[in-house]
Amino acid sequence: MKDWINNFYMIKLLMKYLLFAGVMAVVGCTEEKMEEVFIEQPNSFHIKVEGDEAFALNIPSGGKIGINGKEVQVLSKGLVSLYEVPAEEKYTVYYPLSVQLQEERMKFNMPKDQIYRTGGVDVAACPYYAVADNEGLADLKLKPALGALKLIIPANQEFASISSVVLKSESDDIMAGCIELDLESGNIITKENMSREVVLKGNIDITENNEAIIVLPPQTFTGKLDVMLVAPKGGGTYSLDLTGKSIEAGKVLTATLDNIDWEMWTYYYGTSNCVIVPPGQLSVTVNCAAYYTTSPVYAYENISAGDNYLPLSAAQLWNDVSSDFVKGVTLSSDRKSFTVNLDGRPGNAVIAIYDKDDPKTEDAKILWSFHIWVTEVKEQHLGMNVKGNSYTVLDRNLGATSVIPGERSSIGLLYQWGRKDPFVGTGEYGKNSNAKMYNEVGEVAFATVKGGESTGNVKYAIQNPTKFIMYSRSKSNTANPPYYCAYDWLYYADWALWGNPEGYTYPKASNLTKSIYDPSPEGYMVAPNDTWMGASEGYDKTSSIFAAAEWSKGYVMVDDSGQNWWYPIGGWRSRKNGKLTAADTNGYYWCSSTDREKAANSVHLTLGKDDVKLNSNNSRANSSLIRCVKIQR
Repeated sequence: MKDWINNFYMIKLLMKYLLFAGVMAVVGCTEEKMEEVFIEQPNSFHIKVEGDEAFALNIPSGGKIGINGKEVQVLSKGLVSLYEVPAEEKYTVYYPLSVQLQEERMKFNMPKDQIYRTGGVDVAACPYYAVADNEGLADLKLKPALGALKLIIPANQEFASISSVVLKSESDDIMAGCIELDLESGNIITKENMSREVVLKGNIDITENNEAIIVLPPQTFTGKLDVMLVAPKGGGTYSLDLTGKSIEAGKVLTATLDNIDWEMWTYYYGTSNCVIVPPGQLSVTVNCAAYYTTSPVYAYENISAGDNYLPLSAAQLWNDVSSDFVKGVTLSSDRKSFTVNLDGRPGNAVIAIYDKDDPKTEDAKILWSFHIWVTEVKEQHLGMNVKGNSYTVLDRNLGATSVIPGERSSIGLLYQWGRKDPFVGTGEYGKNSNAKMYNEVGEVAFATVKGGESTGNVKYAIQNPTKFIMYSRSKSNTANPPYYCAYDWLYYADWALWGNPEGYTYPKASNLTKSIYDPSPEGYMVAPNDTWMGASEGYDKTSSIFAAAEWSKGYVMVDDSGQNWWYPIGGWRSRKNGKLTAADTNGYYWCSSTDREKAANSVHLTLGKDDVKLNSNNSRANSSLIRCVKIQR
């Protein structure tokens, strides 16, 4: 297709040349005269850039540049045709098209937010321009109007990657704003709406030394710059003294960030991701204040993040009852809580908080989401197991609204390992059918998305709680960082998401901490690996608390007091496509850690007709059931 377009333009150019030749022949022009006219009517030129290689400009075929106020399409390999551009004595060429021409001046807005580009600048944030006559057009080189600062970031294996770099001037040095430039001299004439802060956004791998290049206006620095490196688990700060050093147009100033002050911090909302509501209660108010934690295992520290992080609205995402199950959601005036009005029936609903006043606007982003669980609950006390721990568990699975054997309402919801938000399971007990979801309008469709670098991360999971993220990779690397695991929804591995990265060592239950990503209600957490072990060593049914339990497409267990406890089957959703499978044969219950150090799979309890397996493990992109245990302190 590209070759066809190029041939088409070349034919038009040739016709133009022949037309001029014919005209000159009619009027009796000499060969020299004809050549002069042809030079005055240039046909095309190739885009070239003057300056450091970081400013390299590769406009794709079909992209556009500006010439004398006219939009001109770029052909393949940077060829620009002038066939439809009126011949002039002088040409002002510029990129991008957002640049404004005003006589001999060029005006443009330097964005406060720039996009990271490996080895180069964000060309959309840096205007390019050139002024040439007809003869100079053939060798025209676009000049970057701005310069750049290259930050060398030393390797950090613990943080692995950063999502943004923030530069803030401690003095009056300019980072962004509206700038007017004289085209003849290249000097900046006026500056408006200036900002002392600029942000470079993107996924920057820092498992090895890396660099971040940020576009800045030409200037000589008068003071220090505060540098903040934002990472998924926290970030680093650095005070960069560039006093007396200059940014020049088309050039890159390099600085190394030695001895960055790194600190763990992770932002979150509320004090629990699940709230239990008794049936018949018609409303519940949920804490959604902004907090952060400095814990490497994401423990709830509840350090206030301040009002700048508070939500601006709240709304229902889905429920599993009906379109009128949730009567309304209202954010409080102080924006630190929201109230959900209910119809009193048992069921589940997921409510999200947003960064915009209107959650329905296209650019509204979800900040956090919460599970409203309308149900009664009781507790089952388990005896001392072979690892020396004794747990108290809920009498039902997370999301279940009954404990009646064989009832769909006893199954509960499904979770991908490490995620805090639920997915619906089967619509009929013992079958691989989908339960329905609703909002205030009607039914809501189950959604999946392919895993990958942009989707297989915690930030995306938080902002898209209704999307099942399929596996990101088919191979593992747990030898050298950056680590990643086969068939995990995460692109890069994180074994601490449910707060128990070393659970395979069977620590004391009282030493465990609940993670901010744990989907359990307040006071409870995802079950550790040894929860269902018995008093003797082993990993099968005879060595478990289910030794005397009876199979009934699930297990009915009778304790010493004669109380019945029900553990249903419910299958899982597949890492490959999100489809429900094995809901007619097995129950899979996630535990909070892997089965060994840096393992690709996480542990789960498996319930089947012929046996119980305490040390099963599988891919973290699969979604399974959860039975919550009481936190011991």
